[in-house]
Amino acid sequence: MSLLSIITGACNQLNINEPTAVIAATDLQTRQLLAMSRTEARELMRRFDWQVLTKECTFVTVATEVQTTLTTAAPDFYRYINGTMWNRTRFWQVGGPLTNEEWQRRKAAAAAVGVRNYFRIRGSQILFFPTARAGDNIYFEYITSKWCQSSGLAAQTDWVADTDTALLDEEIIRLGVVWRFLKAKGLDYGEEFSTYENALRDIFGPDGGRQTIDMTGQSEYPIYINTPDGNWAI
Repeated sequence: MSLLSIITGACNQLNINEPTAVIAATDLQTRQLLAMSRTEARELMRRFDWQVLTKECTFVTVATEVQTTLTTAAPDFYRYINGTMWNRTRFWQVGGPLTNEEWQRRKAAAAAVGVRNYFRIRGSQILFFPTARAGDNIYFEYITSKWCQSSGLAAQTDWVADTDTALLDEEIIRLGVVWRFLKAKGLDYGEEFSTYENALRDIFGPDGGRQTIDMTGQSEYPIYINTPDGNWAI
């Protein structure tokens, strides 16, 4: 499914005329549908930590407060996924992100030394406290701002051509365009919105897989004895 097919599919459901082109269209209705598809896709990007939009970033520590800038380390950065920043050289988690208050309290503390580091993101920079050891490998995960791609599979932050495809579920985008159009026209959109929300819940629930919850309180990762199933040498 492409941008054009998303819009034409929405038009079929709404029983309105289909456009032959979207990006180059000049009529107000097609331009409105295009704007709604953008709004819907960007809202979906912000709403969940989608596996298809999840990326990994890495940088090497330097012995200063500012470790790197997001424009350098992850130019397509949209938001940090909490709990994912780890020092793989030392095999420990980097604490944070600190709030403004926590950061300033630590900076004002008499002791500015410690073994482990904490971080915050400020002014599109990743800051560490206390000063990090140089040369450690840091990794973290984030959500990319590039939610669609060209026909040549180049990631993009917006529709550019009618042949562009969404990285997010395009049927959800189509359903989103439908209820948004009805709402904008002052029509009843309750049923369409309910269908959209139910479909979104069904898609996001299994997205990326989910762990089995063990209510017995056993270890999350049980230890198995590493022995062969047969051909024992006695």
